[in-house]
Amino acid sequence: MKLLEQILGELGADDAKAFTVIPSFGGYFKSVRSVKEYSPEKITLVLKKTALTLEGEKMEIGKYFEQDIFIKGEIKVIKID
Repeated sequence: MKLLEQILGELGADDAKAFTVIPSFGGYFKSVRSVKEYSPEKITLVLKKTALTLEGEKMEIGKYFEQDIFIKGEIKVIKID
């Protein structure tokens, strides 16, 4: 995780937050219990107490490990349900 911390630090992000989105690159999301919906235009992530719906273009799951997920692609909208 040191590499991720270094990347987020250089981009001015805080790795203690629930998620970080990097424009035109993707996003890193913590505490993800499951993926409810998945397509290149829409991804719904289920967290402990809520769900996040991501809308964008060319999105794909880059890596999912120990409740952390990396989404590649252009995330344009995040809705918290």
